[in-house]
Amino acid sequence: MERRPGTSSSSADIHAPTRQPTFVTSMARSETKGFSPANQPPNQTRAIGTALLPWYRAHRRDLPWRQTRDPYAIWVSEVMLQQTQVETVRPYYARWLARFPDIAALAAASESEVLLLWQGLGYYSRARRLLAGAQAVAEKHGGALPESVDELLRLPGIGPYSAGAIASIAFNQEVPLVDGNVVRVITRLFGLHGDPTRAPLKSRIWELAAQLIVKGHARDFNQALMELGATLCTPQKPLCLTCPVRGSCEAARRGLTQILPELPKRQPPTQVAMLAAFIVKRGRYLVYKVPDSAPRWAGMWQFPNIELEPAESPRHALSRLGKEQLGLKLVLGEHASTLQHSVTRYRITLDVYDCAVQETEKKGEVKSRLETRWCLPKALAGVPMPAVHQKLAGIVMGRANRRC
Repeated sequence: MERRPGTSSSSADIHAPTRQPTFVTSMARSETKGFSPANQPPNQTRAIGTALLPWYRAHRRDLPWRQTRDPYAIWVSEVMLQQTQVETVRPYYARWLARFPDIAALAAASESEVLLLWQGLGYYSRARRLLAGAQAVAEKHGGALPESVDELLRLPGIGPYSAGAIASIAFNQEVPLVDGNVVRVITRLFGLHGDPTRAPLKSRIWELAAQLIVKGHARDFNQALMELGATLCTPQKPLCLTCPVRGSCEAARRGLTQILPELPKRQPPTQVAMLAAFIVKRGRYLVYKVPDSAPRWAGMWQFPNIELEPAESPRHALSRLGKEQLGLKLVLGEHASTLQHSVTRYRITLDVYDCAVQETEKKGEVKSRLETRWCLPKALAGVPMPAVHQKLAGIVMGRANRRC
């Protein structure tokens, strides 16, 4: 993953002291095991910046968001890159700026439009936060992103990472930003042991990132740290022999590159069985909107679905689905497809069935508290859905095309 909001460096000359942003917590260096600029030789600390900047300018990847100084475009790219790979982001970034070229255009959009354009990129709360942030900027700042970290942090959806990215990359302010790549680079450079996702090390990394910034070159230096982590100082098999700051790296000197950072072990994935239903009435398929209060996919649309209880049969699960979600009596039909997908730490097996409504005197009227809609297959392309439900919509549209 290219970006993971994470955990965020001053000595004389090129590392002149900078004002600490309010989100960097002051801590005693003795609290964290490892090295810091204070106990490294000054020339070794200075060497990090003097070596890293020319390396970055010579070897940085040609990425579209590096061709602009527009704060809005940089903000969009940084949000998209959180927990998402660069190559995945490229087409979404281009489409987004074509549709919403500035903050005013985004602020005027509906949530449905925004989610539809974000469809397939995942972590949909990022899109809703972008929309909320744009609306706040349009209302309070005349459509222009503020330059200061403190003002940026007051905007909805902008946290320490995004504020540091906008302030340093767009405005060249000497403030840090820390993603997963920077966490890895700094823990290795200074030989820092401990869990970087928790205090005190998390705060210490932000401090070090601030202290390392080369005065007057925050824009390039912060991106250089991230680029180093993305291309050379990788999680597995780092390319230490070609690293421009190898001579200043404690992990390389002490043989710790395969140990640092000491991230917490991931829990094994939980296997989940689910059922989804294609419910058809006069050629239209039933879908529902995920409530705004839902922990994920809020505002998106789905085919009716339910998690199976242990040893539960599909027929019984469908009965629960009809009763608990839709107020309908449903009849299980043929098995249509099986899809595998992942959501955070869950590995989901989704079995899809063609289903019918058992006619009553209400003739299949939906009594759900959910917002429901009967859609023609071709209309599903205009409904924002999570990736797995897009695949289900693809099955439905494929069927319709074959019948034509």
